Amino acid sequence: MQEFTDLGLSLAVAKAFASLGFEAPTEIQKLAIPAILERRDAYLSSATGTGKTFAYLAPILSSLDVEARTLQAIIVTPTHDLAAQIERETIRLVEAAGLAVRVAAALGSIPLRRQLDRLAEKPHILVGSAGRIRDLALAGHLELSACAWAVLDEADRLFENEAIDITSELLTALPAGSCRLLVSASLPNRTVERSSAWFRDPAKLMIDSSEALRTSIEHWCFHSASRSKLEFLRRFEAAVKPERCLLFASSNAAIFTIQKRLEYLGFPAVVLKSDKDGTERRNALQEFSSGAARWLITTDLGARGLDLPDVSHVISFDLPEEPTVYMHRAGRTGRAGKHGVSVALADLVELKRASKIAVRYGFPFVCKLLDSGVVHDIEPENFFAIAEEEEAARKDVKLEGTKRIDPRRRPRVGGTLPERPRRPMGEEDRRPRREPGREQPRPSGREPSRDQNRVPAREPTREQNRDRPQRSFRDPSGSDRPKRSPAARPQQSSENQTQPAVMQPSLPGLPTIQASLAGSTNTGIAGNDATSGGTTGGSVPQQKRRHRRRKTGPKDGSTKDGNPKDAPRPTSE
Repeated sequence: MQEFTDLGLSLAVAKAFASLGFEAPTEIQKLAIPAILERRDAYLSSATGTGKTFAYLAPILSSLDVEARTLQAIIVTPTHDLAAQIERETIRLVEAAGLAVRVAAALGSIPLRRQLDRLAEKPHILVGSAGRIRDLALAGHLELSACAWAVLDEADRLFENEAIDITSELLTALPAGSCRLLVSASLPNRTVERSSAWFRDPAKLMIDSSEALRTSIEHWCFHSASRSKLEFLRRFEAAVKPERCLLFASSNAAIFTIQKRLEYLGFPAVVLKSDKDGTERRNALQEFSSGAARWLITTDLGARGLDLPDVSHVISFDLPEEPTVYMHRAGRTGRAGKHGVSVALADLVELKRASKIAVRYGFPFVCKLLDSGVVHDIEPENFFAIAEEEEAARKDVKLEGTKRIDPRRRPRVGGTLPERPRRPMGEEDRRPRREPGREQPRPSGREPSRDQNRVPAREPTREQNRDRPQRSFRDPSGSDRPKRSPAARPQQSSENQTQPAVMQPSLPGLPTIQASLAGSTNTGIAGNDATSGGTTGGSVPQQKRRHRRRKTGPKDGSTKDGNPKDAPRPTSE
């Protein structure tokens, strides 16, 4: 108690520290208490769990005018949960000191009518979120003219882009003579630059925040692919059985997935999310603090300022891109000189982030391997080699699962046809040749009918074409162009009635069409020897067609098709 009184604190506050079990002030308390008693603007920064809250509460309680019925101090926080926690800590210290100090909370979740009833009691200290305090001040429900201290807890969040406008309006509404304090475990240069307009020669009371990360917290790193992390939680619970575990996820959607999985596995877990109302969030924190639930799943909402007792393990389900976020997460364990473990689940991309975090804060990640229900240490070289092998194996399994093209199936229309196999040199090309002016019918995927009496569809014969009226073709230049007279189709001889089996040309991957055509006069398959223009298997050579030019234009004694009446009809030889 003597050490606290030597810092300038009142006897009642020093006794309160002794009654709460604090034997000596921490390093940040030794720096901050004298400066705040002098009402100097200051920046306070130290690791989580080092007593920053009591470092500014103790000098404020020692300097309050309890007889006055005015608001003398405001404490602004970025979240409702942190404001509720600071209110509880303030009431605890006030009750231990035996002071008649009135404390009130200003939260957005409290109805306005109830809020005004509390303000009617003229509290000395008001703890609340930045938005609600700003709204009450601008609406005239809050009198700030007598405010002597303004504390911005977790100030780096209050000066981010989404909250800087609210914070600026609130600081502008304060009287010029008030003492302003910026408190956070990390104060980046960006925060100092943005807040410099409202601070007068501030005292920079900063202690290396990474010291606790190197001394009281052990950092484990496990490799786990994104899809395997939920399964890893089951194996981790079975192998380690943490006394009280705080699990951080990146978003509310990820929390929903994790919660469903843990409920299925029967884990005693509660959830702390921003979309929950104040009652549900308080109940979740109470269940976790009392030990009724051993797992608390939250986002970075629970990484700032929350004092959760006896947290043995902190798990980062996915590593954040900002190193300071990991520092706040890990700071939820190893508080007040106790030992804690911070676990990072990382894939290959997140392993690079882990290396940057370790280099920045000067602590090593211990590479771990969970195998057969036991956590083993592993050398970094082997750790990264196994991680790369697992990632490569996962990609190979994914590629093998893709659908392959069946070579026996017909390719789709518009797709690429398979390449036709090349014919060896010296081998005769047995593919049927196309007759000039005629289209070969394409082979179909079905076999021809075995009904020999069925005659397939054929193109009109030349005898039929001969009965059609012939039209003369007139050249655009005006001169008549002679036309060919229709020639009779040569008839097949009886020797050519029986043909050997004909093999249709086919594409690779398609069924080959083959039919026995013995005894059939009409095959229905294009490319037989009677029209192929060559001899194959003893077939009769194709007879030459006889064409006779007819004179253009009808004349006397000629028929409609341009042939003389006495001209003999062409017949097959």
